[in-house]
Amino acid sequence: MDELLHAFNPWWDGTFAFPGIPREPYLELIDKLGSAPGVVFITGLRRVGKTTLMHQYIHHLLKNIDPRRILYVSLDNLIFQHHTLPEIIREYRQIHDLKQREGVHVFLDEVHYLKDFELELKNLYDLGGVNIYASGSASLDITMRSPHLTGRQRIMRVHPLSFREFLQFTDKQISMADQHLYENAALEYVKTGGLPEYVQTRDPNVLQSIIDSVLYRDILARSQIRNRESLKSVLMMLAQSVSTSISISRFSRVLNMKSDTVRRILDLFLESNLVGVVERHGKFSERQLSPRKYYLADTGFFSILTEGINLGAVVENLVFLTLSRSVNPRYYRAHTREVDFICKKHAIESKYKRILSDDDLLNIVQLKGMESRTIITDSRKGNDQGIDLVPLWKFLLDNDRPSEIFPSPPLTP
Repeated sequence: MDELLHAFNPWWDGTFAFPGIPREPYLELIDKLGSAPGVVFITGLRRVGKTTLMHQYIHHLLKNIDPRRILYVSLDNLIFQHHTLPEIIREYRQIHDLKQREGVHVFLDEVHYLKDFELELKNLYDLGGVNIYASGSASLDITMRSPHLTGRQRIMRVHPLSFREFLQFTDKQISMADQHLYENAALEYVKTGGLPEYVQTRDPNVLQSIIDSVLYRDILARSQIRNRESLKSVLMMLAQSVSTSISISRFSRVLNMKSDTVRRILDLFLESNLVGVVERHGKFSERQLSPRKYYLADTGFFSILTEGINLGAVVENLVFLTLSRSVNPRYYRAHTREVDFICKKHAIESKYKRILSDDDLLNIVQLKGMESRTIITDSRKGNDQGIDLVPLWKFLLDNDRPSEIFPSPPLTP
């Protein structure tokens, strides 16, 4: 184990270069969360950048902390799967002759591969002298409801690149004088999505690999689902149905699949961060009985899951992803009227058009009890009948910061 630990922690033996492109909002949030006692959990979709983010924060810590006081391990390595967490930490302290009272920072990547990790983390935390940062893509925010860690955890979900980060990763520098260039950049972002590796390579095999890993490594291998094709069928139908509310019974009827199976698969998609969900705005009973709207975790996935998807639906998916960084939106429906998103008393419609008709404005105009009403357009801005018209690019730039999740984002209050 000694040799492997040295391989994972190059800063013990020399310099450590900053990895990748900095994602400053997340680094600031980790720093904030890590300043208080507890376990910081970093969760999110596979290959969204969690490991790179951990290493970026380690680089930040090295400015003021002895390199020997920082340990990183990736627990999906087979060697570590044969050891308990106390054994790993004991070996680490022995390597550097560190006493128990000497504080250390421990980064545990893919922590869900560790058997009974919730209890082991609790025990490690209770011993004291350890700042713990743990990451994983397989529904950590659901798993962390374990009573072992009640009151001891703070959760940060890493999202695909925001529009501002996308501009940074693609080296697009747009000045105030050239704001007209934002429109085309936003359209490129809609079609490409924000998964870092794909943004930089544009290789569709990257997207396919991520989906396959989630479906067959995270879900199939860890659930009672045995039919590989059922997972793919539900995901493809979901992709084709984005922006429309869809019931379990409709999934079941179209796919000729049992309702319980469909419900279980959709729950697993949610837990693995592959999709997001929006409930209907209204009373608790209305939310529970009404169909939900599902959105993909990244708009890049549309390119490999479906053909001919309406661009407006993809933009609505992106608007959902942007809103869900900080709020829990719902959709509004009454009779024949529908509004895409309600965020408390703020109504938001996605209309990726240059010319808006009276019908485009009608639903949101007639919605009562709102403090503000916004329609997201492709380029039009201004105000019409009390509705703020905001170009997509401006909406994306104004709403791009991540937030802490504690203990997890609830679907209902």
